[in-house]
Amino acid sequence: MVMMIIAVLADDSDKAFALNLYHDYYGLVRKTIYNITHDLDNLEDLINDTFLKLVDKISLIRTLNSCKTAAYVFYSSRSVAINFIKHRDVETKHLYYGEESDLAKSIPDGEDTIVDKIIQQEEIEKMGNAILKLPENQKELLYFKYILDMDDREIAPILNIAPDSVRQYLTRARKNAKKMIGKEMDNYDK
Repeated sequence: MVMMIIAVLADDSDKAFALNLYHDYYGLVRKTIYNITHDLDNLEDLINDTFLKLVDKISLIRTLNSCKTAAYVFYSSRSVAINFIKHRDVETKHLYYGEESDLAKSIPDGEDTIVDKIIQQEEIEKMGNAILKLPENQKELLYFKYILDMDDREIAPILNIAPDSVRQYLTRARKNAKKMIGKEMDNYDK
């Protein structure tokens, strides 16, 4: 890749300088980047990135002596490596953050939700039908207790029973309701 960029340079002296720069400092760039990233998979790409940056600065690098050129190449490769690590860390952070906060996983399946609601509605309908088959006083007792949330002392005068007897009547009404619901379910399953 870098060789193609060097070949495209218009000035022959720039081509020769960039090619010498590549050959002279390839080892330094490789070692610097690897010591920072410890990533062999991306090493060649990072080396190419470094030399692409250096090719853009050929006019500046030509003015430097060999020691300053080596320092410039070292700091350029170091900068590329550090930027790579920062970018990789940000990607990793967002990758893990995205998995934890992925709201799509918390949304229930539309089909399952609809099916569950239909089943729930059918069961409520069966229970309602079963309760309608109860004697009138038991229906009223269950209605007062569980729908209107009345206590035993409030229910007793309405149904003309002793307040201490309301619990016994409720027990009978619940047992009968349970039987009726069981029958209704059995009839529905058949």
